[in-house]
Amino acid sequence: MTFFRRSVPLLIAMLWSCTNALAQSSPAPPNARPTPKAAASPAKGGKSATNFRDSGPCDTGVIAALGDSFTVQKNGLTRLGDDYAEVPVSWGFDDLVFARVKAAAGDAGVHRIAVPKGTFDSYYQSPPIRAENGTLTAIVRKLAGTARCASYLVVTRRTDSEPSTNDEVTGIGVINRGEGLGRYTHVFTMMDIRLYDGTTFETREPATSSKSFLSRLTSGVGPPSRAGDVDNANFPASPPDAANNTVLRDMARSMLKFRLDQRLPAYFGHE
Repeated sequence: MTFFRRSVPLLIAMLWSCTNALAQSSPAPPNARPTPKAAASPAKGGKSATNFRDSGPCDTGVIAALGDSFTVQKNGLTRLGDDYAEVPVSWGFDDLVFARVKAAAGDAGVHRIAVPKGTFDSYYQSPPIRAENGTLTAIVRKLAGTARCASYLVVTRRTDSEPSTNDEVTGIGVINRGEGLGRYTHVFTMMDIRLYDGTTFETREPATSSKSFLSRLTSGVGPPSRAGDVDNANFPASPPDAANNTVLRDMARSMLKFRLDQRLPAYFGHE
């Protein structure tokens, strides 16, 4: 019995040694390869497809110059006590312009031209902004630099009569008009679109057809009647409050998109 107790640990040790030796001496399978690692997801900050396309030939250089400005205007029936202010916002108007131009052009050969802050000050500080005032072409030439685009499409703010209110308004903004129960609040978009030849910098007209002609005639009308109206409660108590009003932001972007989609196709030969 004593011999048996002493022999068991010895037998276990011998068995473990043999098993370990066999495992170490067994060759790896001839075709064994490391397990491939899953491909890493591209970094969010990596080069996008848009950036790749922008590095190719430039058919249309987009100069979006609406800027981060929102007009707050209050008019009375007698024109007394009218208020006007321009409020800085961060609502991506120029980003939306570039996106809609790419959509209208088929997303090919469209490059965005950088617009340093203050570039259009000399143009906008000559109100009312109704037409070319002798400075716009020079600004476009300077911005074009060495981009060598076949053409440049320029989108700027404009001053004109707003069809829904018959009041003179500028750029993108909101107007509160009337008195008492007849008072209403309306978001508007007033802009100019010009296409310049990339060599001569002369302006080009969009394609002429019955449809594009009608589009230009109605470019200041609509979206459909009173589509820009919002509740009077959304008119800011003070102009700076407009910057935090999501109702005004969403309506302004919606109106801008409508106007762009209404007018841009004619500049790219689409009907």
